[in-house]
Amino acid sequence: MTGARLPISKVMSGAVSGNGLWLAGLLLLLVLAVLDLRLGSSLIGWPDVLAFPHRPATLPQAILETVRAPRVAAAMLIGAALAVAGAVMQTTLRNPLAAPDILSVTSGAHLALVIATLLLPFQMPSLAATVLGGMAGAAACLTLGGGFRAPPVRLALAGVAISLSFSALASAIVLMADERASGLVLWSSGILDQTGWGKVLTAGPAILAALALLLGTTRALDLLALGDDAARSLGMTRVTTLLGLAASVVLSGAAVALAGPVGFVGLAVPNLLRALGLTRHRRLLPLSALWGANAVLLADVTVQLLSTSGTILPTGTVIACFGAPAMLVVLRVARTGAERRHRDPGLSKRLGGLYLAGGIAIAFPAILLAGLAFGDGLSLSPGEVLANLDLRAPRLLIALGAGAFLAAAGVLLQAVTRNPLCGPETLGLTQGAALFSLLALLAGLAPGSLPFQMVTAGGAFAALLLVLPFGLRRSPEKLVLAGVATAASLGAAGTLVVVEARLQTAETLSWLAGSTHGRGYEDALMLMPWLALLLFAAVAAARHLDTLALGDETARALGLASKGMRIVTIACAGLCVSVAVSSMGAVGFIGLLAPHAARRLAGPRHARLLPVAMILGALLLAMADIVGRSLIAPNELPAGLVTALIGAPLFTLLLRPRPNGRASIG
Repeated sequence: MTGARLPISKVMSGAVSGNGLWLAGLLLLLVLAVLDLRLGSSLIGWPDVLAFPHRPATLPQAILETVRAPRVAAAMLIGAALAVAGAVMQTTLRNPLAAPDILSVTSGAHLALVIATLLLPFQMPSLAATVLGGMAGAAACLTLGGGFRAPPVRLALAGVAISLSFSALASAIVLMADERASGLVLWSSGILDQTGWGKVLTAGPAILAALALLLGTTRALDLLALGDDAARSLGMTRVTTLLGLAASVVLSGAAVALAGPVGFVGLAVPNLLRALGLTRHRRLLPLSALWGANAVLLADVTVQLLSTSGTILPTGTVIACFGAPAMLVVLRVARTGAERRHRDPGLSKRLGGLYLAGGIAIAFPAILLAGLAFGDGLSLSPGEVLANLDLRAPRLLIALGAGAFLAAAGVLLQAVTRNPLCGPETLGLTQGAALFSLLALLAGLAPGSLPFQMVTAGGAFAALLLVLPFGLRRSPEKLVLAGVATAASLGAAGTLVVVEARLQTAETLSWLAGSTHGRGYEDALMLMPWLALLLFAAVAAARHLDTLALGDETARALGLASKGMRIVTIACAGLCVSVAVSSMGAVGFIGLLAPHAARRLAGPRHARLLPVAMILGALLLAMADIVGRSLIAPNELPAGLVTALIGAPLFTLLLRPRPNGRASIG
C-alpha cells in the first residue's frame, strides 16, 4: 500500500511488536474501562465498582448497569469500528489518508441522521439512516475526488470539502430546531452518554458482524495491498474492494448511530500500527480494534476528569482536539506520491478592463438594492425600504466589509505560500479567530470593538503559529491538510468553550457559522478604518507581492527581502481575518474562492487582482447574507452556512484534473 512500505527490519519485528501490543493493549483496556466506570458519577465509589460483577441491589449498581456500563461498551465498539474501518479504507484505496471522517462517510451519516430525526414525517431506524448517509458521503467523495485510484491527498481534500458542506447543511437544519438545538449540538460533537442498552444492542451486532466479515478477508486485503497489477494476477477483483468499503461504511454508520460523529480515530490508529511494522491484516485489524477502543476510552476518561459541576462534555471534541497532531504525524511519515505545485491561470484568461469594470458596475448596485429589499419580507416601495433601512443597511455593510477582508486574506496567503489551495479557512485562521472571539465574548467584550478585534487577532495568529512550522515549501496539498486538521482541533476547542461556559447554544452556533444578525451602524463603522488601511497597504505592496509570488530566489535577485516580506504579508492576512471574524463570526470559502475568480477575471498582477478579489468577496458574502435571511424567513440561515454549502462543492471542482492532466485551478 502506498505510504505503508517500511524497512525490512521493522517488518520482521512485527510479530514481537504485535505480541507486546496485545498485552499492553489488553491491560490498558481493562484499566481504562474500570476508570470510566468509576469516574462517571459521584454516587459511585471503588467498592461499588468491585462489587459490580455480583450485582447488588443498590442505587450505584443501578447506575452502573443502566448508564455507565453501556457507555463503556459504546466507547469500545465505536473505537474498534472506526479504527478497523480506517485500516480497511487505507488498504482498499491504497491511501494512508483514508478514514471515515476524512472521506465524508462520518459527515454523511451525521447529516442523514439529522434529516431522519428532524425532517422526515416517518420514523426511520437510526442505523439504517447512518449507513445510507455514509454510503452517500463515500460515493460523493469518490466521484468528486477522482475515483478509487485518485491521488491520496486530492481524495482527502475532496472528502474534507464535502464534509464541510454536509456539516453546514446539518447545522442549518439544527438551527431551525431551536428547542432541540442544545441536545443536537452535543450529539453532533460526539457524545457517549447512554440511557440504557438500547443503542448498544442495536448497533453492536452490526459492528460485530462487519468486523467478523472483514476478519475473514484478511488474506484478500493483504493481496490488495500489493497493488493493482499484483492483485489482478493473483485473481483479485473489484468485488473485494467494494466489499471492504461497504463493511467499513456499516462500521462507521453504526458508530455515528451510537454517539454521533467521532473523528481521527480511523486515521491515526491504523497508521501508527503500520509505522510499528504491522502490515499483515490478520494482526493489523484485531490490533486496530483493540487500540481504537483504547483511544476512545482514554478520551472518555479525560472527559470525565474535565467535567465539573454536572457539565456534559462531548468525547468527540476531546478526540478532535488531538486531531492536528495525529494528522501532522501521518502527513510526515506517509508517502502519498508525487504532488505537484499548481499554477495560476495565465494572463490570457483575464477579461479586459472595460468588461470587468462594466460587470462590477452592474453587479454592485444590484446587490445593494437586493440587500435593502430582501429580508424578513420583501420591501419594494421607497417607504418600505426606508422603514427597514436601520435593520438591513448595517447588515449589508458588515457583509460587504467582511467579504472584502476575507478575500484579501486569501490573496495574501496564496501569494506568500504560492499555493492556490490556501485560504483563511483551509489554514485554520478563521477557526482560530472564532475560538478567541468566543473567549472575548465570555470576557464581556462587545463584538466589533477594538479590544474584541485584538483578542480575535490573537486567535488568527495562534493558528498561524501552529500551521507554519509545518513548512511553506512542502506539498501544497499537505500544507492544506495540516491546516484543515488544525482547524478541526480549534473548532472542537470552540465547542468545548460553548459547552463548558453554558453559552446560549443557538446564538453561539449562529455566531460560529457567521451571521450579521443584530449588527448595527456602529459595528459597520468599526470596519471602515481597517478597510482604508488595507486599501492603502494593497496599493503600496502590490509590486512586492508580484515579486514574492515568483519565488524566494527570484525575489532576492530582484532586491526584495523575501523573508521579511513574507512575515509582513502573513501578519496582514491574519489581521484581515480577525477583523472579518470580529464583525460577524466565522465564514468559510470566501477567502478561497474569491481570489480564484478574481485571478480568472483580472489576471495574476496584484495591482488588479487584490481590489477585484475584494470586490468579489464583498459581493459573494453580501449575496450569501441576503439568501440566508430571505430563504426561510422569518427564520435565518447564517451567511457562513450558505457560503459553506456553495463553496465546498466548488472547492472540489478546483481539485478536478483537466483532460491535459492539470488541475482546474491552474
